[in-house]
Amino acid sequence: MNLKNHESISELVTLASVRATYAYEQYDKLMGITQYESIILYELFTHPRLSQKELVYRSGIPKQSISKGIHNLAELGYLEISSADQDKRVKYCALTESGLAYAREKEGEILAIEEKVIDKLGFDRAALACQILDEWSDLLSEEIANLKEEKQKK
Repeated sequence: MNLKNHESISELVTLASVRATYAYEQYDKLMGITQYESIILYELFTHPRLSQKELVYRSGIPKQSISKGIHNLAELGYLEISSADQDKRVKYCALTESGLAYAREKEGEILAIEEKVIDKLGFDRAALACQILDEWSDLLSEEIANLKEEKQKK
């Protein structure tokens, strides 16, 4: 890997991100579910109860898409939606028993694949990659938001 300048690093990160996104899209297609349904199932399979706001924040997927996925999964009986005791506007989601089985069917294999990838990379390298990619994504999003704000002022 020849990293001589900022552009080569930017290109490598961009292409790695595109390839990873494509791999997950192919998995979702193979499982016959949408990206946002996959994210909701994955997150609720690994975290028993999350709010809609937490799902949006964790995934970076627009609120409208997450909301659509939540309602689709709830209509199918895979998800329960409840309100927070202190603030009825806050909606929490949790998988039902049938939702847990559905999530295991749809997301179980990707979790096993990810575990194999972590083992191949080594836990410490995989954790470092996640930390750096998370920071990269946050900084990139911040800079794009700044650019958007500047362009709206013009």
